[in-house]
This record gives sequence, structure tokens and C-alpha cells, in this order.
Amino acid sequence: MDGIRFLAILAVLVYHTAVDVYIARGTFSPGWAEHRGMLLHLMGMGWFGVEIFFSLSGFIVALPFARQQVRGAAAPDLGRYFLRRLTRIEPPYILALTAMYLISRKLWQFLPDYLAGLVYSHQYVFGAPTPFAIIAWSLEVEVSFYILAPWLTRVYRIKGNYRRWLLQLLLIGLSGYIADRWLTPHGPARLQSTLAVMIPYFLAGMLLADLYASGLVRRSAQMGWDVAVAGSVIGLMLTVGSKAYWLTPLMIVLLVAGIVGGRVTNWFLRLRPITLIGGMCYTLYLWHEVLLAVAPYPLKLYFARLPYVTSSVVYCSIAVPVLIALCTPIFLLIEKPFMNGPGSRYIENWLRSMTGLPQGIGRTVKQPLQSPVIP
Repeated sequence: MDGIRFLAILAVLVYHTAVDVYIARGTFSPGWAEHRGMLLHLMGMGWFGVEIFFSLSGFIVALPFARQQVRGAAAPDLGRYFLRRLTRIEPPYILALTAMYLISRKLWQFLPDYLAGLVYSHQYVFGAPTPFAIIAWSLEVEVSFYILAPWLTRVYRIKGNYRRWLLQLLLIGLSGYIADRWLTPHGPARLQSTLAVMIPYFLAGMLLADLYASGLVRRSAQMGWDVAVAGSVIGLMLTVGSKAYWLTPLMIVLLVAGIVGGRVTNWFLRLRPITLIGGMCYTLYLWHEVLLAVAPYPLKLYFARLPYVTSSVVYCSIAVPVLIALCTPIFLLIEKPFMNGPGSRYIENWLRSMTGLPQGIGRTVKQPLQSPVIP
């Protein structure tokens, strides 16, 4: 999973650093990457890394529920489930959002936006992403899914694997078609960039969790799965941004299943440097926009004077490694303490003292991701 997170965060970093050059150039527009060659077109697709993150979240969150229904494992403790997300996600998010708010230097003007962002409701309240922290929209979507996941995963109670899988495929396709053809172009502003539009990607992750818990998707080191990965990548290149965009959640299902079962892709994405960077994806996602915002403007302007493709490639080649290096200490100081560390335990103990929860409720326990059928 950390290897796939690496792919997703790398795509996002490349996209935003390339956009940064175009903003400095003063030529940024919705079609900035079109008709400028295949390389720039691929860089311009980097925003789709967020949708991959949504599917991975659907998989990780739904897997314990799938194991319960499919394999007869113990039922997930909902108290632990919600407390884990509170202690893991909230503190780094609040710190990053506050940093972006302060950097904006429009404290009074953006105060309502900041308060709405703190409770993950800016899109619902204002019908637009947080102006000083555009990336916060995806966290609002994630939290909405976390709240609904224990009820959405009741689909696993349907008896019969093929019947259940077919229903989930139909739900993914139908919700994707509705979101792409109706909600996005014609729906109300408050539903744009919300779970209502992004639900197909979480449903794709839930289907993957079902297939994984059932043993259909597993580590098999088969080259055929590597071919499936290549096919899914081509499928994504053809469908992202096209009239067939509603099919992209299904392409992600094939991509992740192929990576899990493949030989070459599975080996590559389990290399230690890859998984280390992928493990820092939350910090990289939260803080890369802050670091890009405070980067010296003359430096951006220097790269912006180069030809279009050259400026993007050169700036990304320099900026992305620098962003990873700068985010490493942030990860160690801010995020890691809340990954089953002292920060998590402090918040848990404080919440127990405030609410009177017993010690056994909500205690953070690190669960293995792999299914028993996986060697």
C-alpha cells in the first residue's frame, strides 16, 4: 500500500510543481497541459493521484469489515475505529491548515473559511474549496467517508461472492456515471468535490477489500498481473479527462489488483526507498503547498522563462526531491508521533479522562494489513 501511495503522491507533487511554474509565468489556465506534447499531458494528469488515494482509503478502512463478513473475523471496534481516525488524522491536519491560514496573511478575511475548514465543512458551507488551502477539499471528502464507512460496508453482508461483487461493480459504474454526467456538470455547487461526487473511488476500494479478504486478489507474483497493470495505466490515460471518465474507478481496481498480484510491479513498489516516501504521503500532501508557497519567487520566475516543457520538467526534477527532503523532518516531528506514538496516546488518554471511556475502548492497536491467505 505504501508503494501505491508513492505513485499517487508523486503524481500530485509533479502536477502541483508544474502548475506552480505556470502560475509564475502568468499563463495558467484549465487547459495548460493540453496540446503541448505527451510528457506535459502526463504531468497534467497528476491531479488524479488524489482519486487513487480515495480508493486506497476505501480499501484500508473497509478491510476489517470485509474480513468480518467474508472470513468470520472479529467485528471491528467502532470506538477504536473512530478514535484512531481522530488521533491519526486530526492533529497534523490542524497544524498544516493553520500554517496555510497564517501564510495567507488575510486572517480576518479568511477567518470564516478557516473555522469551516477545521470541521471539514468548507465545501458544504461555501460551495467552494478553502481559498488558502485548496488541498483541504480532499480531507473533507475523506472524513465524510470515514463517518459513513461502517454503514456502507454492510454491503458485505450479502451472501454469495459473485452476487455481492456484481452488485458492487454496478454501484461503482452507476455512481461514477451519475457523478460524471450529472452531478459534476449540473449539480449544486455545494456537492462539487464532495463525497457525493467521489464516492465511486471509495466504492472501488471497498470492492478491492472484498476481493482481497476473499482471496481472489492476493500476492501471487504472476507476470499476467503486471500485464494487467500496464493495461490499467493505458486505460487511465485514455479515460482521465475524457467522456469515459466515469470508468476510471474500475481502472483503479484493475491497477491495485495487478500491483498486489504482479511480480515486477509488486517487487518495485516494495523497495524500501519507495515505501518510505509512500509512508510519508500524508505529510507530503499537507505540506507541499505550504513549501511551494514560501519558495523564492525569483527562483520560480527563472524557471518560468524557459520553454514550456523544459521549465516544467526541470523545475519538477529539482522541486520534488527538495519537497520530499523538507517534509521528512516534518513527518518525524508532527505526523509520526500520532501514528501509534506518544501523540496518539496523549490524545486518547485526554479523551478518556474527559468522557469517562473505559481503558479498553478505543485503544490504538496496530493491525496487520495482510490477509491470512497471503504468505
